[in-house]
Amino acid sequence: MEKFGLLGEKLGHSYSKEIHEIFFELTGKNASYKMIEREIDEVEELMKSIRNGKFNGINVTIPYKLEVIKYLDEVSETAKKIGAVNTITLRDGKLIGNNSDYFGFLKTLELNGIDVNGKKVLVLGTGGASKAIYNGLIDSGAENIFLATIIEHDPFKVRNQDRLIHYSSIAGLRNIELIVNCTPVGMYPAVDNCPLEDKNLIDVNAVVDIVYNPEETVLMKKYKAKGAKVANGLMMLISQAIKSEEIWHKEKYDIKIVEEIHKRLSEKLYR
Repeated sequence: MEKFGLLGEKLGHSYSKEIHEIFFELTGKNASYKMIEREIDEVEELMKSIRNGKFNGINVTIPYKLEVIKYLDEVSETAKKIGAVNTITLRDGKLIGNNSDYFGFLKTLELNGIDVNGKKVLVLGTGGASKAIYNGLIDSGAENIFLATIIEHDPFKVRNQDRLIHYSSIAGLRNIELIVNCTPVGMYPAVDNCPLEDKNLIDVNAVVDIVYNPEETVLMKKYKAKGAKVANGLMMLISQAIKSEEIWHKEKYDIKIVEEIHKRLSEKLYR
């Protein structure tokens, strides 16, 4: 039996185990997926045990996406660019790091028919998820990316044509194609919160909110009422999980698998 898992500090809220177990069922794989809660001083010991074959591969979530890099033999170009690893594979005795969040976001754009090539995009927040999404937007051809931050002298690095802005500057932005919310604002249980004040609800064609609980955040509801295309973060969560499976097994999986997992999880989460 192949063994996989998720490394994090607190994992009570995670749906990763469920997603991977449905995947194993649909693909007939003889595999297990375990939740691995560890304190920071226990990570080194875990990485040694993975190298010794305890797991075939693991996913990594906050706060360890940077911490694990020093224990790896190789890191993919995508993960290097983002500066974070969320997928580790044991292959030929080596630990190899990758980042599937990036691919999960690109799949979300594709499945929702959102094209940012040559367009302007506003990203809310500069935390962990923002780095993968920022790089995904660049590689999708976004012309200008504005990142809204509340941090004075934010160290987030951007291209010359992109800008870090304060939330107070959002109202002045024009011709924005897409807003991506990378903050947890609006997530359960604080479902009445919105990352944008009404005065900052600029006209856009699409909104992706990486929050997936509730099904429709206040931000999504407000933009849906304005006629914009809206998507939550559930498809990104599932797509990045399946990308991890593709990395581990060196196989490509049909989009129907992602859609079936999405259907089952939606029924559980939203009904």
